[in-house]
Amino acid sequence: MEFRRATVEDIEILVERRMEMRAEREISLCPIDLGDFRASTRDYFLRHIPDESFIAWVALNEGAMVATSGLCVHNIPPTYGNTSGRVAYLVNMYTVPEYRSQGIAAKLLEHLMDEARNLKCGRVTLNTSKTARPLYEKYGFVDVPDEMEYFIE
Repeated sequence: MEFRRATVEDIEILVERRMEMRAEREISLCPIDLGDFRASTRDYFLRHIPDESFIAWVALNEGAMVATSGLCVHNIPPTYGNTSGRVAYLVNMYTVPEYRSQGIAAKLLEHLMDEARNLKCGRVTLNTSKTARPLYEKYGFVDVPDEMEYFIE
């Protein structure tokens, strides 16, 4: 198994893996045009991989991308708990079904967390499924009860 940072040359397969992940996990509360979603995802990667505001690590088996991961990095005003103001949001953790439960996601998570440390991120956040929650808990992620979300239509 080869682990490496993704590049712009990987965008098409990153888009496909994201589409697979969303198809498995997403329960859409509103109708979605999959063509628009695919195009928006491609555009996001094209804009944010080169400027490193999105960092992806991938796992390859004999050249085939079998798992993906991603880290969105942004800045907020400094807080007492995060004086750098650098925040990372973990996304796109996906392993194709036949490669699951082999430690691949854990290895990708390690790479992303190293990236977050190197970028001096004071905080890493994520949303997770029940299935993946033990991976993050084992790494040390904890629930933060004081956060809320608002979804703009």
